[in-house]
Amino acid sequence: MASAVILGAGNVATNLAPALLKAGIDILQIYSRTETSASVLAAKVNAVFCTDPDKINDSAHYYFYALKDSAITEVLNYTGKFKGIHVHTAGSVGLEVFEGKAEQYGILYPLQTFSKEKETDFSKVPLFIEGKNRDTEALLMTIAQSLSEKTYYANSAQRAQLHLAAVFACNFSNLLYDIASEIVDDTIGGFDVLKPLISETAEKVQILSPRKAQTGPATRYDTEIIDKHIAMLAQQPDLAGLYEQMSKMIYQRRISSTENI
Repeated sequence: MASAVILGAGNVATNLAPALLKAGIDILQIYSRTETSASVLAAKVNAVFCTDPDKINDSAHYYFYALKDSAITEVLNYTGKFKGIHVHTAGSVGLEVFEGKAEQYGILYPLQTFSKEKETDFSKVPLFIEGKNRDTEALLMTIAQSLSEKTYYANSAQRAQLHLAAVFACNFSNLLYDIASEIVDDTIGGFDVLKPLISETAEKVQILSPRKAQTGPATRYDTEIIDKHIAMLAQQPDLAGLYEQMSKMIYQRRISSTENI
């Protein structure tokens, strides 16, 4: 049985480690600088944990780096000499992070948002693979296919594009949910009344392009409504400016697509 050490105990690691275990990979150890996070995740996957990089297990087949980007190089100073295959999970970090530090290495990037508080079904998560060579890529693809129904090869430039798109589609969208939540916080029903709208929007783009799914006053640039909304945000000039800028962008993109028909 293949074995792995998980380096990190945050959102990605908390979802990846159980998925790897379910796929038949023995999780030997969880490493994190935070003892509570490491111990909790280790208990979930029947592994030991450590917080000292000098005590990271050196006999695993795979080392999965589910760390913030800046920490990968730091941990590699301890683990790069290990003979296993070193694999990071970041969207915007290239293969070059391993060069001169590890012999065998690659990338397994899950294009998904993860939280410790919500278990993610890895079988539905698109996984993107890159390796130092074809042999390494083949091994990583085998693991990816045991985790997910959606697996792809992608080089570092392609993966960076995917990560950029994901920030717009997920992180920025969630910021807008947060803003909307504050706006309706003291109204009837609060944020819950917006959840069916959010669900319908997400469902529509499964069958329509985002451009075609766009609705609202900005699509026709209804200045009467737009000006009213901006006035309501007078005490929050940053939000008022954001509202105006996004409204203009929606309208301009609609006009652009109409002109190109």
